Amino acid sequence: MMSIVKTGPLMRTLVPLIFLIFTVAADRSLAISADDLATREGEVVFGQAWLKSVRSRLGERSDPFCTDLLETWLTRLKNQFDLGTMPMTALCLNSQEFNAFAAPGGIVGINRGVYLDLDSEAEVMAVLTHELAHLAQRHHYRGLRNSERMSKGTLATLAGVVAAITTRQGQVAQSLIMGGQAADATAALAYSRDYEREADRIGVTALQGAGYPPEAMSKVLHILSRKQLYSPKGLAFLSTHPLGIERQSDLEARIAQMPPVDNGAPVLGAVDFSMFRCIQTESLQVAYGEALDFNCKQVHDILKLYRNERFQDALVLFDALPPATRDTFSGLDIEIALTLKTQNFNRTERAIDTISLFYPSWLQPSIARVDLAIAQGIPKLPREFRDLMARRPERLDLWLALARFALAFKKDHLLFEARGWEALLNGKLEASQTMLSRATKSWPKTLDSRPLDLLEKAIKQSQSI
Repeated sequence: MMSIVKTGPLMRTLVPLIFLIFTVAADRSLAISADDLATREGEVVFGQAWLKSVRSRLGERSDPFCTDLLETWLTRLKNQFDLGTMPMTALCLNSQEFNAFAAPGGIVGINRGVYLDLDSEAEVMAVLTHELAHLAQRHHYRGLRNSERMSKGTLATLAGVVAAITTRQGQVAQSLIMGGQAADATAALAYSRDYEREADRIGVTALQGAGYPPEAMSKVLHILSRKQLYSPKGLAFLSTHPLGIERQSDLEARIAQMPPVDNGAPVLGAVDFSMFRCIQTESLQVAYGEALDFNCKQVHDILKLYRNERFQDALVLFDALPPATRDTFSGLDIEIALTLKTQNFNRTERAIDTISLFYPSWLQPSIARVDLAIAQGIPKLPREFRDLMARRPERLDLWLALARFALAFKKDHLLFEARGWEALLNGKLEASQTMLSRATKSWPKTLDSRPLDLLEKAIKQSQSI
């Protein structure tokens, strides 16, 4: 279901440097060598451990529709790369900075700020395919191999930069870079231009293979060039993805030589993507020297009314939208949120069923059914929801929904279970273990205890890393 939240703190630059040394727990640090990333299996283990260590600092947005959509985009693109069985972990982030990143193990995050500038699904896919190209070519692993030639003094400097960046202490990070091993530390912050050209070359081929016009990637580079001109402080994306005239020229020459291919159908149609874009950009501020090139006023007004708890007024304004806009998947997501609050439950059920019919693998409909049960006062957890939690325990939004359900109906055993998973996915092992103990003590004897076994197993796996 749609998540309507205020803009959080800006997510700081996420760089290959972070993958050198990271905090696994509050009192323990782990030094990472290239050997830890030498295999795809090692990448996945490492990536999930890294995500747990920094997740609470990323500004993640609890938006099941956005997460499902990003997973669908990544799955379509993944088929164009040699990534084997590597899972894709999709993160929708709340920062308004133009930034996206890919971490070892298939973890891909994208800020909602990119939607201020990207006006088509093809352009978003161009950004994502570039990130997956970095993963497919193992640029993190290759970069770390190169970094191991640095001195111990440089690595100590890098460790300090990691700590500063991941805790959003930008000025501290800058002072560390400026002092001592400045050249080596700065070099570690960015992909090399050779890596960038390689990601462009492989990414643009994959983009066309997935059914999108390759020109979309060239347009993204032009957008970045324009933003670099207007931004006095530079862009997080550009600090880790160096942009040069030769890179643009190389890409455009390659596109000119590519044979024409018919484009495939996008996941979202043009109107649907525009609606999704409006939702994602609600409350964001336009950067100096730029202006919105699209009109989202009515959608933003609906979301503002919702946030101010004027639900009926918001629904009236929503119903005034053209049918072609209301009937998009993004429109259905808004309709679910509004009709739940106004107790138009028949409309809620129809909207949920429609999304589920077209995207049966999406989690958003099941999460919406939990919120529907809460709104209707039905203290019975939908059966398919429990199955989803067993199959997709890495999805944080499932556990947040379970916590809402448990609080609404005062089911302590479920609340402790949900809080245990929430703590685990945020790298708080001690808190997770405490919640598991409380869930075990309060778990009804008549209930299947396998959910407790699943949480216990996951905690033990995290402790072994």
